[in-house]
Amino acid sequence: MSPPVADDSANVESRVVWLFGSPRSGSTWLVRMAADHPSIVTMNEPTIGYHLSPFLCNEPGYRTEDLELSTFTLRRVVEDDPQRFFSSQYADVWVPSLRRLLNDRLMAHLERELGGAGPGDALLLVKEPNGSQSADVIMRAQPTARLLFLLRDGRDVVDSELASFLVGGWQERHFPHMHGIGEAERLDFVTRSAHQWLWRTEVVEAAFAAHRGPKHMLRYEDLLREPQRGLGELLRWLGVPRSEAEVAAAVERFSFQRLAKRGANQFNRYATPGAWRDNLRPDERTAVEDILAAKLRELGYA
Repeated sequence: MSPPVADDSANVESRVVWLFGSPRSGSTWLVRMAADHPSIVTMNEPTIGYHLSPFLCNEPGYRTEDLELSTFTLRRVVEDDPQRFFSSQYADVWVPSLRRLLNDRLMAHLERELGGAGPGDALLLVKEPNGSQSADVIMRAQPTARLLFLLRDGRDVVDSELASFLVGGWQERHFPHMHGIGEAERLDFVTRSAHQWLWRTEVVEAAFAAHRGPKHMLRYEDLLREPQRGLGELLRWLGVPRSEAEVAAAVERFSFQRLAKRGANQFNRYATPGAWRDNLRPDERTAVEDILAAKLRELGYA
């Protein structure tokens, strides 16, 4: 049974599209192409999912390899404790409240991005890969919203994340006080990143299976191989189809080759599936494949 919600909030919820998956999966590229449509407004990394579910492996005293799906975030560990705010025993109270909070905030974002005009028929595409560990609770609180699952080979995700956090990488240049990952820290980072991809992927898979509202799945590799087809199918699923010429123009406008800054230590890196084989060191490749092999096989990755 869905939690109650006011009519105006219900109106915006049905036009919200949550984009989940993992960081470094092409979500920025996909959002840019989709947002070329005049009826699509975007919200970039609100991080509500990150705040709802902090990773325990980022806390002192925890080892990533000691955690699993049921224990990898603080919320999952304490959900049966009635003293905790998001206790399962009080879900009848906090789920409807979370729903109202999300809808009110999303409605305000949509209206302000539209310059104060009413939302009309506009869609709000919320890019939230870094909060995908909370896809289950967010979609529970957003039962009529749409769920867009963008999947990428976890080995390439780990490779791309590592490059972004290395000394001299774009994260260090972009964020104040950021200190890049040094040589001695690489393997630990790769191990943690692989587990986080696995956990996020499994949470989004479960949320996708449970969601009764509209849902759509895209593989990054398919989108890269046939971007016009992938974007066209996405827009049709959203109910805002465009002509083949318009889709082709959007794909061309945001193609990798047109980006001014791209390369090994840039935000826009390679757009080449399988680059992990050349970039990760032997011990790093072994660690990643040990962690991800079963899930990758299940998902159809060689």
